[in-house]
Amino acid sequence: MTLYTYGGTPADVLTDAAGNVVPDYPLAVRVAGTGAAVTALFEDDGTTPIGQLQTNPASSSMPGAIRTFKAQDVPAIEYEYLDTAGNPVRWYEAARELASNAAQAAADAQAGLTGKLDRTGGTISGDLAVDGALSVGGQPITPTASLTAAGLYPVTGAAADGATDDHDAIQAALDAAHAAGGGTVIIPAGRVYAVGTFLVVYDHTTIWAYGATLRSSGNTGLLRNFTNDETPAGYGGHSHIRVLGGTWDGNAADADGNGTVTAETDILNFVHCTDVTVRDATVMNTSSAHALEFNSTDGGRALNCRFLGFRDNSAAQNRGPSEAIQIDIAVSGSSSIGQYDKTASRNITVQGCYFGPSDRLGPYGKAVGSHTLAAGVTYDDIQILDNRIDATLHEGIGAYGWRRARIAGNLITNAGASGILATIPDPATTSVPTHALTVEGNTIDTVAADSGIRVLGYVAYRYPGAVISGNTIKNVTGNAIQVENCAGPIVAGNTVDTTSSTGLYANYSPDAAITGNVVRNAGSNGINATGSPGALISGNLVDTTASNFGIFTGQGADGATNTTDALITGNAITAAASAGIRCSTGSARCTITNNRIRKGSAATVNGIMLAANSTACIIAGNDLSQNSWAAAAALYLTTAAPVLDYAGGTTTPGHNLI
Repeated sequence: MTLYTYGGTPADVLTDAAGNVVPDYPLAVRVAGTGAAVTALFEDDGTTPIGQLQTNPASSSMPGAIRTFKAQDVPAIEYEYLDTAGNPVRWYEAARELASNAAQAAADAQAGLTGKLDRTGGTISGDLAVDGALSVGGQPITPTASLTAAGLYPVTGAAADGATDDHDAIQAALDAAHAAGGGTVIIPAGRVYAVGTFLVVYDHTTIWAYGATLRSSGNTGLLRNFTNDETPAGYGGHSHIRVLGGTWDGNAADADGNGTVTAETDILNFVHCTDVTVRDATVMNTSSAHALEFNSTDGGRALNCRFLGFRDNSAAQNRGPSEAIQIDIAVSGSSSIGQYDKTASRNITVQGCYFGPSDRLGPYGKAVGSHTLAAGVTYDDIQILDNRIDATLHEGIGAYGWRRARIAGNLITNAGASGILATIPDPATTSVPTHALTVEGNTIDTVAADSGIRVLGYVAYRYPGAVISGNTIKNVTGNAIQVENCAGPIVAGNTVDTTSSTGLYANYSPDAAITGNVVRNAGSNGINATGSPGALISGNLVDTTASNFGIFTGQGADGATNTTDALITGNAITAAASAGIRCSTGSARCTITNNRIRKGSAATVNGIMLAANSTACIIAGNDLSQNSWAAAAALYLTTAAPVLDYAGGTTTPGHNLI
């Protein structure tokens, strides 16, 4: 077991954004570079365990300071605390043993130079060979040749004062790695690097930027994988790139005179490439475009990143829907390279990221999405997993033309439009291959307009293979879940609470399966299937609708597409405003069986209602008891008598309890 020492220096003091010390505040400790929690912490004696590391209390002689402590087998750490908004903030620290060991090695090496150099000063003419470590001014220096041999290219010669343009110094390290066929470019931590124009990263290069800040000082973004004269095709551009850590500040201008960038520009831009990872980075203050763009990229990954702050600086003010992460295609108007070969991004993963406003700019239009496609092309194998989306101007996630996509485990709050919107191009203008989509286990709370989750196809091409399951949706101005012009969608096991309109809505979606959901406090129908023949509505619980019905089936707004042959079975409905179940115009040959309907706290007027042309229906085995309804109110049948018992009888109430 090796113990490494941290804390206990004048720099180890926790302060807020205004520079005030923060006493008696809990800190987490994580392994630098991986984010894994460090649990083996000890007092300075190396034996007494620490259950919770905290800054010194206000009564201390050094309030807010981090006392000396030791961590087991971790030579470099990241401190983590929660800011006033509850968001995690991290900073890097290397163990003191690393510096002291290197300094001692340099001192030992220098002591061996007896007669060669006066220890109090002197000059050496010619080459100097150092066998071991070298310390200058108390700082260990590793010979450049040794770093290069190890594939490491540290940025040197940068002013790193936040004002001087450090583009050339950083680019020199990127170019050196490129010339060597790849390597790791190290941007030293704890400093701010102004960057006047895009940096270019090449193949097989890792950028290690933990603890460093790169800020745009010109009118462009910060990093891309192509030069102005490169036009690769397909996925053939500079690839196998890693961007690890760092704060990448796009420095968008705001209304108060802060920031310099007014252009429509991506901060990080990857085009025509393969295998690109952005991990542990903070990308912030985007002007009019995107924090991160994967365009014509095969294997793009954004992992454990933070995307903060956006402003539409366009003259037309038409960039409001812009995505923090855009998944895009190489066509004119979308790609930054004039190679418009319709290469679409695929195999994209966005996981464990946070999306929200920055300290001076508001939220993005969307957190993740696409909005452009070409005929016969899709974005394949897209995964959006376990992210936190805290406010968007438009949709939280916009899945346009995504095939074999999975959107799971995300927490989305305060979306301006749908929390999740999945749609396809108009087949009248763009041919669309077969799709499949899984939306599961997401939590969506507070949607200002449209639907919590919406999947939208077209009459000429109904969206196939949509599965929406296990989601929790609350406080929606609109419908909680809407599938429209979908083929055989599955809406299962979702929990809905409080909508201004319908809870679950299947519209023009043949063979929709709506099963095992819980819908509470719907503003309109609990469940609505219109223009959806063959619908299965089974095993749902509907509790309280402010208007209309617990379950409703009927004709589409086109006046022609009916919900025939629906099976409504095994549902529990309480406190519907009008009737528990209504089969309206266009609901012929429906089977309504084994449902339980209760008035509850509402003045529900009817148990089951049939419209005048809802013919050839079967209503049997339903429990409408304990409601004090007369038989004519319990079963309100304004049509030719349906079958009411299992033998084919039509005498009210048949095999129904009233």
